[in-house]
Amino acid sequence: MKLSIFVKWPLLGLPLLLCSPRLVAPQLLRGGSEVQDASYSVGGGITQPMPIGQPFGGQMLVGGQPPAQLLQVGVAPAPASPDQIVQPPSLSAVETVDSAKEAGKDCQCDSGKDSVKVSGEGVDSTCSASKVTIHQDHAAKAGISLAGISAIWGSSTLSQEQRDKVVLGKVSETSFHCLDDRVTQPSIFTPGGDLGEFILALSSYLQERDPTGQMRPSQEVVDELLLKYLETIPPSRPMIHCTDDRAITHLEAEMPLENLDLSAPPDHARASLLKMLEEAENHGDSHVRLLLKKPEWFQLNQYLVPMVIKSFYHLLWQQNTDVRSPLHKLPKLKLEVLVGQSDPMGFLEVSSGELCHHGGMAPMLTPRAPQRSVLISHLDAVSLRREEMAAFFARIANASPRKINKDQLHQRLDRHGWLALETTGSRIAAGLPFYTLTYS
Repeated sequence: MKLSIFVKWPLLGLPLLLCSPRLVAPQLLRGGSEVQDASYSVGGGITQPMPIGQPFGGQMLVGGQPPAQLLQVGVAPAPASPDQIVQPPSLSAVETVDSAKEAGKDCQCDSGKDSVKVSGEGVDSTCSASKVTIHQDHAAKAGISLAGISAIWGSSTLSQEQRDKVVLGKVSETSFHCLDDRVTQPSIFTPGGDLGEFILALSSYLQERDPTGQMRPSQEVVDELLLKYLETIPPSRPMIHCTDDRAITHLEAEMPLENLDLSAPPDHARASLLKMLEEAENHGDSHVRLLLKKPEWFQLNQYLVPMVIKSFYHLLWQQNTDVRSPLHKLPKLKLEVLVGQSDPMGFLEVSSGELCHHGGMAPMLTPRAPQRSVLISHLDAVSLRREEMAAFFARIANASPRKINKDQLHQRLDRHGWLALETTGSRIAAGLPFYTLTYS
């Protein structure tokens, strides 16, 4: 028997979810036994059953809007399915944003000797980070300790060595890397990197255009939307998609191929590769694997993720091998192949003070170094990228009779992104200590 629970806002944030992948289960007790299969009613909508350990994220049924074409390119009809709307942000997301705003009061904005390194042209030289506030959201039996975090990244005023570990990056000119502890360069991070954010943005755009879910884009439409978006981004921040050496080895065995260069494979292998890239086992990014395995956890239609992945690789191969492609002269796509095993020791949520954040800056950290590796997320910085994507999709929509409100779409993207972070984080960071680092 399924249990229905009315929830006005999510009860669990990522820090709590990281404590145990089964933390939700004890809350669903009935007659002294765990309820293993529950559906939740959120804001009057009906959600899909969620596996134990997943966050409370409602999937609201809406309708009443006629389907509309997404672009002036052919679309293929799909079976009618309920649209899904994300719910308000989690407590952990709200707390992180609020702490960033509070920390902004102390943001020291000078260009003196205490300024950290900056990355990107046109960086606001008045923004610097000389302090860091570290908060331990929860401890764990294993992993890196609070003392260890403080020794590496500092506590209160930063030493020169600790300043050297921070690079202030201009978000508008910096790529978002995937959420992985094997990255070895200073970066800004979000689940799935730039491609993961595009998937969520495209999904939200489609839901805004067609709340009934009765229309689905063709592969050509998805290709065109990705290409149009790439035209808007600077060459300094190519769209990043991650995989790893294990996934490429798996692809080589399935093809079979030797010495596969996934960035520029031979022509005869491309059709088979695109088909195989629909399988989660052929991807090295944990977030992308989850998107493919369980799209319903992320409130995504199951067809969407494979289509975006195909678009990425199709355009990547054009960029790297076709001299006639506009991307060949001005590359905008990057495949990052990570090496070795993922073995994180902790999870860091990183934000900057309010003044630096509003200046479009974010502290870039390095997840992996000798003797330690951590997962890093930039929850407030990625909202700036979502604002940009919302503006892009609003322009696409507003060229047709069916308009989209940019600010409303941005809010939807933030909520969808927070759900994605909690869902993936609860799987890949379960049992790890969780820390919030706020630079000012």
